[in-house]
Amino acid sequence: MKQQHILLTALPIVFFCTIDCWAGTGISIQFPPDNSFVDNEQFSIVLTVEKQVLDGIRVVIGENKPTEISVRPDSTNVCFGVTLSKGINTIELLGLKQGKVIAQKEMKIFFRSDLFPSFREPPANFNRYFFHVINNEKSCSGCHDMDPTLSSLRPENPEKSTCYVCHKKKYTQYTFVHKPAAQGTCFTCHEVLRGERKYTVPKPDDKVCYPCHNAEVKGWKSKKIMHGPTAVGHCTMCHNPHGSEWPALLRMQTTDLCINCHEDKASGSHVIAGFVGKGHPVRNAKDSFNPNKEFTCASCHNPHAGNTQNLLNHDNSNMALYCNNCHKM
Repeated sequence: MKQQHILLTALPIVFFCTIDCWAGTGISIQFPPDNSFVDNEQFSIVLTVEKQVLDGIRVVIGENKPTEISVRPDSTNVCFGVTLSKGINTIELLGLKQGKVIAQKEMKIFFRSDLFPSFREPPANFNRYFFHVINNEKSCSGCHDMDPTLSSLRPENPEKSTCYVCHKKKYTQYTFVHKPAAQGTCFTCHEVLRGERKYTVPKPDDKVCYPCHNAEVKGWKSKKIMHGPTAVGHCTMCHNPHGSEWPALLRMQTTDLCINCHEDKASGSHVIAGFVGKGHPVRNAKDSFNPNKEFTCASCHNPHAGNTQNLLNHDNSNMALYCNNCHKM
């Protein structure tokens, strides 16, 4: 009876040890480091896994629906892309074996955005992360071509681009795609440098954007006043350089975009009350000049430049005539 008692008490110890051993093995994060911050909502995660220990990775980011990544039995590296929300993202990586969680890792990544005042500055203990540096690329060069060739400058189609394998979402997921991205000519905008960091984009943005958008730029510079982002060449504050769900590659619907910086204008009360005692609407109406479009801030204001302090689209020296542009009286 004494031997039986010893065996029964020993079994639970072995069982709990097995679970604890699995929890600390099977998965490790190569890139990015924990507590990193990035300027793009999409970026890649690279993991190292033990052969035949895992058959899948479940990725959980905040309240978003989890996604599952397959792991090949002979693979030691797993790479995949994720989409971030603004601010701090807690990314939970669960190692799976036949549907059961046997390993777990977690990291925090901050998505920084100039467009949103609350998310312009990362927390003090977060460091900027760029993947395309020499040491990082060494880990991926066994499977991926990390050095573009001359044919990469103008590939036959986007799939032939060196960048496509890891960055195909920038080509395919948007309703409106910037022409260089749609063609896979990434090096129209990105510099091919051999230094510590590769594929940089010259700053400010106007160094890249203005040569192709020269006609628009001439029009803006002919005006008396330029909008702040335009004046400093910060085009990507409002426009996504790869693609968007909104025309003109806007990062969001026009009025929503404007009130990020002009929050006090969200109600429309910034405009004269007029006969009805209410402020002018900034949404939920038709544009009088473009009946097929919705009314937005840009219906009255030019988002790039104008001849008045408030960048109005039309001459307002005579307010009666100005209002009559839309309100026939």
